[in-house]
Amino acid sequence: MPTTVLNIAAGKFDPIGLDAGDPTFLVNLDTMYYMHTSPEEIERERSQWTKTIDKKFYCTEDAVTFMERTQMTFDDVCIYRYLEHVSFADLNYFIYLLSTITKPGSLIDIIVPNYEILAKLILQDDPADINFEADNILLTTELLNEPSCPHASIWTPERAHYFFELEGRFKVRRNMEESFDFDGRNIYLRFIAERL
Repeated sequence: MPTTVLNIAAGKFDPIGLDAGDPTFLVNLDTMYYMHTSPEEIERERSQWTKTIDKKFYCTEDAVTFMERTQMTFDDVCIYRYLEHVSFADLNYFIYLLSTITKPGSLIDIIVPNYEILAKLILQDDPADINFEADNILLTTELLNEPSCPHASIWTPERAHYFFELEGRFKVRRNMEESFDFDGRNIYLRFIAERL
């Protein structure tokens, strides 16, 4: 079945499990792209999409601005290693915006650092351990990140349910992966939120 997918903060990653057999209209959204298509052109292409061939776009619009302005809705949205950068103060609005670009049954595929795993690593921290340097890099990166792009919200399985189900727009599916391996690290939480 043809699908439309928004890949927020995509970087160089395509959505996991993107079905090559069905036509897909994919919008990779990230401010880092050198070559890109304007949101206006993407909307024109979407209105003319025949659903028989794949279409893939790269857009440099900020995620919030894109969601505030677009008229498109998407079957699926992917947010890999980005939601932790959304501040606690802006989180409910960000989730609300996700509800405006999806329709009932749409799925949001989310990967964030699992702070339960990170907390356990801190509690087991031992500077005398041979793996201390590697663990310290992982912890510092995942807890703080760079000052120009800090991590600004905390995610655990319980918090995923709380924030996504708070206003009744989404339901978090039960098959949550609490120690998901992504880009060489197995400290991530992966969950799917379904638009109600």
